[in-house]
Amino acid sequence: MNKMSDPEKEHWIITFLKEITNIFALLLWFAAALCIAAYIIYPDDPSNIYLGCILILIVLAIGIVTYQQNAKSEAIMEGFKNYLPQQCTVIRNGKQR
Repeated sequence: MNKMSDPEKEHWIITFLKEITNIFALLLWFAAALCIAAYIIYPDDPSNIYLGCILILIVLAIGIVTYQQNAKSEAIMEGFKNYLPQQCTVIRNGKQR
């Protein structure tokens, strides 16, 4: 009997971590770290810490939205499985099974 197996699903935390550690997000994390470092070096200018916090919030917001969109897409793809027939007729060695 042939059977299609479902791929292993990742835990939601791992999927979310992948969303906030892609190339663009890593660039924003680096920029936020530089802003925080600049604030540590020059604490009299609070604009650096504000910018660093805003960048962190942007990365987290983009990660959340992207994760939710991917979760919705996966749910739709799972719904398509209900339309597939559970059994089918095949011809092997000239015989119908």
